[in-house]
Amino acid sequence: MVAVSAKHSALTSSDTLRQQRLDVQLRQLEFNALLHRKLDLERLFECLLTEGQSFVKFDGLQYVAADRGADIMLGFTRQYRQRFELKLGDRSLGEILLMRSRAFTPRDERDAERLVESLIYPLENALEHFEVLMKAMTDSTTGLRNQRALDELLPREIRLVRRVEQPLSIMLLSVDHLDSISEDHGAKVGDEAWHTVAETLAERLRQSDLIFRTDSDAFCIILNQTDMEGALILAERLRQAVDHCVSFDNVQFVLTASAGVTELAAGDNAQSLMSRTREALVVARRAGPNQVRAVAAEEAGEGEGPDVA
Repeated sequence: MVAVSAKHSALTSSDTLRQQRLDVQLRQLEFNALLHRKLDLERLFECLLTEGQSFVKFDGLQYVAADRGADIMLGFTRQYRQRFELKLGDRSLGEILLMRSRAFTPRDERDAERLVESLIYPLENALEHFEVLMKAMTDSTTGLRNQRALDELLPREIRLVRRVEQPLSIMLLSVDHLDSISEDHGAKVGDEAWHTVAETLAERLRQSDLIFRTDSDAFCIILNQTDMEGALILAERLRQAVDHCVSFDNVQFVLTASAGVTELAAGDNAQSLMSRTREALVVARRAGPNQVRAVAAEEAGEGEGPDVA
């Protein structure tokens, strides 16, 4: 009886092991199918963070897109990290960093590698989708993101900074009489002036900042991990940089700019944040040309007037 019991026990153990392997394979197939349904980059990495816990535990991830897509940070920054380069053939898809508060064991490292391998083809699809969207969200004159991109990305940026409990400020900068260059010197010179101003602003921003040309011909800048004080300092620098950045046929144009700044508050959504930024720009313009002004959430409405941006 003991021998039979031992044999029966061994068979049961083998069956259990086989069933466990099948369960893992089934979860992997379901996970892969779920990833392939995510075309939005942020949603793809949210899926990796939440559903990937079935295969290896980690607390946060960072995706560095290099020259493709957009950088993404989800979860929590931790001490122990596993870094993976993402490649499809010779094409780089960026890098991903998995983070947690305890060290990765050799088995964890293997599981993490297999998890990241599952991301390759869905990520390529998401990046191609992102590139198509970006073409539709790019202003042809300046090369900056347009109003549609601002409407899409501002809610996302608000969600991201709230996850990591970091400040976010937003700036609306308007260059006075920039359109008159087209009227006086032709459309080509006018377009070059817009492009030069856009480059002047963009090259003074961090990689994490986002700049847009709005439908009202202002420049909107989203400043991640920046409070109102930091945004005001930057706004003053940008205002000064615009001054003599455009020239044509040995003629230096003198440009003035007004900028309104505000900081994300607890009760804000994208609409209320943009409304307060427009109010700050109105206040700056009323103060005279070449001014920078800020409106905090508790001050909103005090200087309200016609929408000018």
